[in-house]
Amino acid sequence: MTMARAVHWFGAFGAFGAVVLGLPGCRLSPSTTPLGGSHEQAPQAAKPAASAGVTAAVAALTPADEKGAEEVPVESPAVPASSVSTGEPLKATPPGAFQVKPYAPHQAWTRLFDLEFALKVGPGGNIDMKMVSHQEARFEVLAVTAGVIDKLQIEYTVYTSKMTIMGAEGDSPEELAGKRFVVTFAQGVPDVRDVSGGKPPKKQIDSVEDDAREPLEIEKALKELAQLTTKGQGDFSVAGAVALAGGEDHDTKVSKAQARLQKLTTGGHNDKLALLDLGYTLTNAVDDKTTIEVQVKGNLTVVDAPARYQTSTLQGPMEIRSSEPSGMQGRGTVKITTSYKY
Repeated sequence: MTMARAVHWFGAFGAFGAVVLGLPGCRLSPSTTPLGGSHEQAPQAAKPAASAGVTAAVAALTPADEKGAEEVPVESPAVPASSVSTGEPLKATPPGAFQVKPYAPHQAWTRLFDLEFALKVGPGGNIDMKMVSHQEARFEVLAVTAGVIDKLQIEYTVYTSKMTIMGAEGDSPEELAGKRFVVTFAQGVPDVRDVSGGKPPKKQIDSVEDDAREPLEIEKALKELAQLTTKGQGDFSVAGAVALAGGEDHDTKVSKAQARLQKLTTGGHNDKLALLDLGYTLTNAVDDKTTIEVQVKGNLTVVDAPARYQTSTLQGPMEIRSSEPSGMQGRGTVKITTSYKY
């Protein structure tokens, strides 16, 4: 979930299911839905930068460009050192700092997604398993109508996974690695095609459809953030919190979503940074007998001019449950990091 979302997040459950179901002795059918993303800024005026799936043509400020460290007086954790460098004190952020601009043709961004999890699985929890996955997905807006995306291209330029089972490490092939897709929206419904115009396999379609919806979810979240920034802090609606995570997908449901704008800061170049606290409980149905539940907490930073996601980190416990006494069980931890290049 983009969480994304986001992240969009927000989709990693499908990856969990696919890996777990590949273990010896597991007889379940896989469910895959990737999570993660990245945004990339095009310097030419003809190809403006995208704002975390929502922005128009404005040059993106990188963390190295941000100066300062004094926050608006709100009780919240400090802004991560990676987001704000040392320098002159920050000034209070004026109302209405975060503006959401409509999409425009040729906007492009790259979403970087890193997933780490460790589990003890199997009947009796006797199998140690770890996985590290890295994905870089490039999004480009091909056509819009009144700021709404009609056609979107997604290319999975990098997608690698390594799995360790009982100390033995090996690569885990990713179907989307190196593939490019074009998604056309008809009344909000995505139609996924490969670069030759053909229909991809269903598993690929499900994954790409979930990623294709992410820009629309991010736009919803940023619009709500823009309203909250006029107050300087505040809670998102449940729908807004789910949108921050990238919305729900085919198999993953968000049973609990909380998000809060904790702090606003302003740097020496008048760039604004919002720190959001996030918390989610997500459930993925692997089949009619097995579910995976993840409870994650963390934060997301968003920069303005225009508003766009910068980076998020979410982590917490995960559990695999089966309704059958002899079914697969598992407990472990997961960490999801998502960042954006514009």
